[in-house]
Formats: sequence, C-alpha cells, structure tokens
Amino acid sequence: MTYQMVFFDIDGTLIDEHKRIPADTLEAVKRLQETDVAVAIATGRAPDQFLHIAQQFGIDSYVCCNGGYAQFKGKPVYRRPIDLKLLEAFAEMADRYHHPLVFAGSEACYANREDHPFIKEAFAYLDIPTLPLYDPDGWRNHQIYQVYLYCAEGDEQPFVQRFGSDFRFIRPHRYYLDVFPKDVSKAGGIEAMLRELGIPQDASIAFGDGENDVEMLSFAGLGIAMGNAKPTVQQHADYVTKRVDDGGIADALARFGLIDPPVTVSP
Repeated sequence: MTYQMVFFDIDGTLIDEHKRIPADTLEAVKRLQETDVAVAIATGRAPDQFLHIAQQFGIDSYVCCNGGYAQFKGKPVYRRPIDLKLLEAFAEMADRYHHPLVFAGSEACYANREDHPFIKEAFAYLDIPTLPLYDPDGWRNHQIYQVYLYCAEGDEQPFVQRFGSDFRFIRPHRYYLDVFPKDVSKAGGIEAMLRELGIPQDASIAFGDGENDVEMLSFAGLGIAMGNAKPTVQQHADYVTKRVDDGGIADALARFGLIDPPVTVSP
C-alpha cells in the first residue's frame, strides 16, 4: 500500500507526558514532510491550544476539537458546531452548579469565568501559552465545536445523566472534561479531509494513544497506537509502536517505509 496521508494525535503521541517534543519525533515528522505524503494533526485540543505545537513541526492542516472542525492548509473542510439550544441548556446547568466552562471555537476559546484556578491549572498542564478569552457570551456569538467542563472528579455525573445522550464526556485531567457531540469523532473529520483531497481511506495512517483516538485508529487504513496507550486503545489499532519517549513515531514511520532510518534517538 502506498500511503498518502498521515494524521498525528498530539498529547501522548507527538509530545510526551511532560509536554515535550522528543527530538527523534520532530526529526521524523519533518523528514516525512519532505516526501509526497500529506501530514495533519488530529487532536482533542482547540486551535489556539495547539497551533504553537503544530508550528514547531511546520504542520498547517488539522482535525481538532475531537473531530468537530477540520482545516487543510488554511481552508475549512469540515464543521460540526454544537446546537445553540443545547449549549444554552448546558451553560445554564453549569451556572447552577458553579462550574466554569470554556467554549472552543475555530479561532479562539471563550471562558465564562475569569481567572478561575481550575482553568489556569489545566492550561498550565497542557503548556498552553495563553488563557482563554473571558467572554461569558462567546458561545452565543461564535460557532462552538467543543466545551470544556471544569469540575472535580465525580462532579460531572449530573451532567452525564442529563446530557449523556447528546454528548461524550472524556476526562484528560483531574480538573476538566472534553464535552462534544456523541456523533462527532476524529474519524469524521479525517474522513471529510480525505474526501476533500481525493485520498482513499486505505491510503491513510493515524497515530494515537487516547480514548478519543479509538475511532480514527479503526477508521484509518493503518491505525498505529503508541506503546504508552492503554490496552483498551491498543486493541483497536493495526500496529502498536514503541512509547512516545522511546522513538515510537520514528520507529513506525520507518517500519512502514515512510521514512528511512536512522533518526536521532530521544535523550
């Protein structure tokens, strides 16, 4: 099979648990970009939460917000905004429970609380250089593709009970959850991008490590799970590579003939 496009998750795939890019990963992806293979990000993050990372790789195409929005070289190719009435109901409930929210758009993120410690801690954990804009009405004035619910573990249960038929709830951190439509996934954004480019599904590769990567690992022509992924994620992949901090990206790209070894070994 001649592969034509590769999609990379970010956290736990392109960057390690310390939010650092391994040297061999950076070199391997840049070498991949010297070929005819198209490269894109596929992440649960919103654009203003990962573009500083994508720029280090020179990647300008992405599927983000867990598949709610996709862009290829500056051109939007897929949009699945959340229904305004559903957002309103969710925001009203969060207000009653005094939980802060951040709403992810294609250009910015909008917080309904200013300087909340949970938001600050989560953005620091993700090594995001700027906090979201404080704009309590941001969700009314912009298309929103994902919501971040900030609460302690377990406090999300009333929201899951009420909105579980509408949203998926994934907790990447002890202080927040990704909340996005149940019928949205990274696979949907990838499918739309491949269709836009005329690339067959079988000619795509996806790298990932998290619960929100399962659909794209199953969808891609070749799904590659990182060695640091949980077994429940690895079982959906066609191949399991080494850990992100053990040359996993470089090893898999070389193994499947997309780049030539060797590459710089991670320190």
